[in-house]
Order: sequence, then C-alpha cells, then structure tokens
Amino acid sequence: MEKYTVIVPTRDRAETLEATLRTCLRQNYENFEVIVSDNCSDDNTHDVVRSLNDPRIRYLNTGRRLSMTGNFEFALHHADDGFVMFIGSDDGLMPDAVNYVDSIVKEFNVEAVSCHQATYVWPDFPDKHLAGRLIFESLRSGVEIRKSSDWIKKALSFESHYCFDLPNLYCGFVHRRVIDKATKDGIYFRSITPDAYSAYASAIFLNRYAYSFRPFSIAGASVKSNGASGLNPKSDMSEAERFLKENDLPFASGFVNCPSYEVISAEAFSKLAETFPSECSDFKIDYNKMLEMALLTRNSKTSHDVVSGVAVMARNFSVDIESLTNNLQSPKSRLKIKRVLPVLKTLLLESDKIVEVENTGQFGIRNIDDAALFAHSLRLSRERNGLVTSRARYWRLIRQLFGLHGHKTQ
Repeated sequence: MEKYTVIVPTRDRAETLEATLRTCLRQNYENFEVIVSDNCSDDNTHDVVRSLNDPRIRYLNTGRRLSMTGNFEFALHHADDGFVMFIGSDDGLMPDAVNYVDSIVKEFNVEAVSCHQATYVWPDFPDKHLAGRLIFESLRSGVEIRKSSDWIKKALSFESHYCFDLPNLYCGFVHRRVIDKATKDGIYFRSITPDAYSAYASAIFLNRYAYSFRPFSIAGASVKSNGASGLNPKSDMSEAERFLKENDLPFASGFVNCPSYEVISAEAFSKLAETFPSECSDFKIDYNKMLEMALLTRNSKTSHDVVSGVAVMARNFSVDIESLTNNLQSPKSRLKIKRVLPVLKTLLLESDKIVEVENTGQFGIRNIDDAALFAHSLRLSRERNGLVTSRARYWRLIRQLFGLHGHKTQ
C-alpha cells in the first residue's frame, strides 16, 4: 500500500488552519499522514494542532523564522516515502481525495496526479464581491493522461494559465521518487515561488502524469493569502510585502520580480533550468508572449510594477519594446477582446454545467471544511437549483469586461 503525505506549511494562520486540517482528517485511507510545518508562529497554531489530537498529524516547528520557500524545504525533508502533496493552511482536500487519487495511481500506473481544483473564497477575503464564493466542478469529467513535455511547452508559451495544468506538488500528489530526481545537493526548492517551481521540476522528470478533471483538492483564498495580497486590487499588501522581505533566494537572471502570473511562472522555470540545464534544454520561454500577457492581465493594483518591470525585461530579453509599448497604448476595447476570446470559445462549446455558488453563507458554509463537504455532497446529488451555471458565469465576465449591465442569469 502506497503512503500518502500531505504537508501543510503555516505561520500565524490558526484561524484557518483547523478547518484545513479537518479536511485532511476526513480521509479514510489507511497509510496516510499530515505534516504541519509551523514557521515559528506567534499565534496559537500549536494549540490548534494539539486540540485535534489525531495520531495522523505530525507537528514540526522550524525553530526560527524561515522564508516561505525555506519552510517548504524544511518540511519536505520530513516526508520520506510515497506520494507527497503540499497545501496551504487555508486550502483543503475533498472528503474522498486520497482514495480517489490512489485509484488513479493503480489504474494508470503514474507517479503524479494533478486536478482541476475547486476554489473557495473565505468570508474574510477583502474583495467582498468574491468573498464566500465556491467553484467546485470542472466543465469536464474523467482523467486525462498527459505527456509532460507537451504541457511544459504550453506553459512556457502561455497557452495554459500559470502552472495549473502541470503535475503539481502543490495541491496535487507527486511520488517521492520524482522529488528525489529533482533534488540536487540536498536542495529541492530553488525559486521564490515554490508551487510553480515544483510543477516544472516534476514535469521535467516525468514522461507522463494523470490530470483529473474532477477536483480532489480545494484552493482557499483568505485575507492572509500571499497571492491575493499581491494580485487582488482590493487586498492590502501586508502579506505580499512580508513574503518579499523574508525571501532569501535571488530572482533568476534577467527577470524583474513583479506581480504577474506569467513572469512568476517563467522565472520559476528559469531557476530550474539553471540547476538542470540538460533536462530543460528542449524547452524555451516565449519572452515576447510572457511580457505581452503580463501587460494584458495587469490590474489597477499591479499596473505600475508590471509596466516598469516589463520595460526592464524587454531590454534584458531582447524583446521589441516599441511593440510592447504599442500594446500598452492600444485601445482598451482591443485588449478586452483579446482577453475575452477564450471565454467566448468556452461559452459556445462547453455544456451548461454547474461550476459556482456565489453566496455560500446561505448554505451555512463558513470555512474550507464546510465548502469541501458541500461541494462533495452536491457533486454526488447533482442538485442544481438556484446555483450559477457556467454560461451565466461567463456572460457575467463578458459584461464586466465591457462595462455592460443587464439581467442576472440564474
């Protein structure tokens, strides 16, 4: 029987950690462990773990404050066998996650399993338009066996979003054998962004992996989420600023650290290529597309840093700055059309499936554990009354992009 380990790196998030751990403890797979790696929290994190009183939880303390990547590295050294997953201390697992993943491993004989994640926005999230939202069902179902090289190329040409389609160690399971191949001189994580780095690190040492369109993990976004702090226009910058201040890894040569998924993803691969040049030699970053997409996806909060960063990186990577400037000065309608085309394609081609609940509070959902249980039971029951359909969701996005107002479709 394979062992499955879920690692939860945390610091000062006791208010969300308990619910995260409860999603893990709902697993009934026999050979299962949860490692909580406490980065010297000042709150009652240890008390929360102790109160759960479950032998499947192993509590670790770093002993001194580390960077986020440092905490990931510290925790990884304590997972010695089998399949490993990292989740944040506001994320969670679906109730049947480990058994489901193990069934995929057995059926397809794979060393990594990723999924189309569910997403839950905690009630304390600063953007109240998003707070309490749950997206829990893929537009597709089943399992796809993917060729790693194909999806690395898609990620580096920015045909897929961030690292979400790769064999993820963050919110996906990867076998320790693969992790060991990507470890050099006792170090695995070498980028400021451990989720993107580990996705590429898994992919270059795997020929194939399984991708489940049914979610088995659920990503949480809370007031202390690093990504939300840096990227969401209505979040304050305190978490992002602390993350950057404590970082002890240099950014890859030529890159400017700016709040852009495209730049962050490419930088992580570049750091991997520095360590494993022969394994990465067949893959190239499309720098022009990277910078263009960074400009297209910036928002009011990130715009200044992205624009200034793009100007520097265009020189560093020999990208035509005039072309990028023209894109920057293009009429907003052109930019919006480029952003909305993939949405229109999905709207026209995909079936009308439930993917989102806007106000989870009406169902008594207050945390990630409630959300995981609700999504799981709703998926089984196929109850659809009063929930937002995929078509309604995409039409809403189109209206927002073009500033249109109209009747809300249910």
